[in-house]
Amino acid sequence: MARTNNLTDVDFDSLKANLKTYLSSQDQFQDYDFDASNMGVLIDLLAFVTQMNGFYTNMVGNEMFLDSAVLRDSIVSHAKELNYLPRSFRSSYANVNIQITASSDDTTALTIPKGTSFTARSGSQNFTFVTDSAIPMTSSDGVFYANNVLIYEGDYVNDAYVYDSSNLSRFLLKNETVDTTSITVTVIEDNGATTHTYNQATSLFGLSSTSKVFFVQAAENEQYEIVFGDGVIGRKPDDGAVVVIEYRACSGELPNGLRTFTNDQAIDGESTVSVTTNSAAQGGAVSESVESIKFNAPRAFTRQERAVTADDYETLLTSNFSEINDVVAYGGEEASPPQWGRVIIAVDLSSSDTLPPSNRDRYYSFLKTRTPLSIDPVFVDPQYTYLQVTSTVRYDINQTALTTEDIKSLVTSAITNYNDTNLNGFKKTLRQSKLSASIDAAHTSIVSNDTEVLMIKRLEPTLGVVKDYDLDFGVPFRDDVSQLDLIHGEGDLNIIQSSPFKYQGLDCIIEDDGEGLLRIVTIGDGSHTFVREIGTVDYSRGSLQITAFAPQSISGNYISVKARPLDKDVASSRNTILSVVDGDVVVSVEQLRL
Repeated sequence: MARTNNLTDVDFDSLKANLKTYLSSQDQFQDYDFDASNMGVLIDLLAFVTQMNGFYTNMVGNEMFLDSAVLRDSIVSHAKELNYLPRSFRSSYANVNIQITASSDDTTALTIPKGTSFTARSGSQNFTFVTDSAIPMTSSDGVFYANNVLIYEGDYVNDAYVYDSSNLSRFLLKNETVDTTSITVTVIEDNGATTHTYNQATSLFGLSSTSKVFFVQAAENEQYEIVFGDGVIGRKPDDGAVVVIEYRACSGELPNGLRTFTNDQAIDGESTVSVTTNSAAQGGAVSESVESIKFNAPRAFTRQERAVTADDYETLLTSNFSEINDVVAYGGEEASPPQWGRVIIAVDLSSSDTLPPSNRDRYYSFLKTRTPLSIDPVFVDPQYTYLQVTSTVRYDINQTALTTEDIKSLVTSAITNYNDTNLNGFKKTLRQSKLSASIDAAHTSIVSNDTEVLMIKRLEPTLGVVKDYDLDFGVPFRDDVSQLDLIHGEGDLNIIQSSPFKYQGLDCIIEDDGEGLLRIVTIGDGSHTFVREIGTVDYSRGSLQITAFAPQSISGNYISVKARPLDKDVASSRNTILSVVDGDVVVSVEQLRL
């Protein structure tokens, strides 16, 4: 009697049980003891082979599609079909000024050669940084200068091959830590009589049979390879030509943050060299992860290296520059005032709160060749809205031996983790219910919490100079507070309140009156006393206009201006980043005995 097997049972024990059931249903095997005979060994073998075949077939099926593939080589192969080049290792780079004092008054010109090396140290490990091109220096009174020089971490490596079209030669880059942005290719023909420099191409547009270009594509085993044209699209090297591939092999993200550099050798014969750092090393990264390739490859295919929509600008920058933490782009017509024909882009770097000019120039040059002719990308610095989180936490002391300080530490860590996971980027929203849930989950003994969130803008005034200031929170304020008298208690609720500063010899703060006016008031005697009006508040728009403000002194580098949002959920807009810093987390703990 035949039996229909369950084809979904593919584990070893299920396969073995199915085989036994099937055989025992046959007349000639009804009396067999499959567990105590040689037949049991054969069944085990059949189950093992069946399981291996099932696993192999399943893996083959998975590897056929990008979204289900597991092996990196399979994922890279699918990405290649979508014309996507996975990001390689990236060299960390720093911006430095180099000064050389000439040893002779007869010296009229100096040049920093390509590959000039500098050393930076991290702990016991040294990293080598090099120049990527020859840099002419300017001089003044025997001192030579080169400012805003970019130096890149890594060592230059050469791979050499002989071109042979009959054997379909492959030109693999032997070092897996190659930075593919640093590749140069030289083709030497006619026994050294002719040398051709090939340039990297990223598309077929404008290429002819004489175009000296090469393409980079990902290969197996996390390697990359060079591909030449076929003589129709792109020049084909002559058979027997020597192909020399030079590139930088680097250490990825390890040198990021280094800022002290010393030259390893004389530069153009001069040894009196001074190196000053403008910006610390940044941008180093390891090769793109398989998860990132799966996400980016289909989206790169849709944009085809062109920047048309806002998402295109964001994806192009984040996928090509590893130092970028987040990007937001929006049309100039959305700006205030409108900027027609422009795309406004804000970039959040992992290592800086502002966008250095050198980065701005690199990003602009990269995007300009990919944007429509009439559109101009404009970069702006991100604006930060800091959040003060004040939480009163109650916990049951019968459920834990932890002290109030222990609970406070756990809650503070929970708030910090919430910030790292959900904020610190563009287009983010603080959800107060989820923040409260994170606080409750900090420890099982926590019973409840009462949490309030205030928004903070940092005002950096010019001391002693009368100036106007605009602070735009981009979030509506509460407007349900009664008007405050000219003299009132320190505990009376207001919507706007600043940190203290000195004004006309008095300790003062800025606060609103509940009716849309900002005013300076004195502090320190248990009450707030009116000094003068200082501007206006637009509660519905979430903005302040501070006029003719000239504080005498402040504590620290800025004045913190706090505002109470209308909605407990605080969302960032456009180029604004929400962030909770350690100094703005205030946690108090109350004990309960339940």
